[in-house]
Amino acid sequence: MKSLALAIPLVALAAAGCGGRSFIEPADTDGTAASTGSGGTGGDPLTAPPTCTSGTYWRSGNTGSALMNPGEACITCHQAMRAPQFSVAGTVYPTGHEPDTCNGGPAAAGLSVVITTPSGSVLMLAVNSAGNFSYAGSLGVPYSAEVTYQGRTRAMTARQTNGDCNSCHTQQGASGAPGRIVVP
Repeated sequence: MKSLALAIPLVALAAAGCGGRSFIEPADTDGTAASTGSGGTGGDPLTAPPTCTSGTYWRSGNTGSALMNPGEACITCHQAMRAPQFSVAGTVYPTGHEPDTCNGGPAAAGLSVVITTPSGSVLMLAVNSAGNFSYAGSLGVPYSAEVTYQGRTRAMTARQTNGDCNSCHTQQGASGAPGRIVVP
């Protein structure tokens, strides 16, 4: 699927705050939140203890790679470093409390971050082998965000105005996020 190219002031995104709460599990048939856990293996990945599930870390500094610095606030860093600018960027992890620079992922076929713009356009962002995803075009705000994998979805509870996903989805969580963005 082809990405759309639009432009939004990144300063407005960074200043807007996290604009919503955590990702939630899909509702099951009785309307309660299903607890399918990471990748559908059972258990709530947000209650898992802090760990680097992959056992591997990014150790190459700010080299300009799409695999760099998983878990860190991408847009904030890119603005400070005068690096390529994004309107949405973050990291997907198997569990909810992975440390910064721990490689996330998996970059499995079908794992996507799905953004729906205010105009109804849908962007499917690929997740790479470090768990990172990004988009440099304009979105408009507020937009909705979700992660999809193998027919499962983990969606944000509110529409978003801040595309610096890892600024809220930190190891311990900030601004209402309970931790990392996790695979549904």
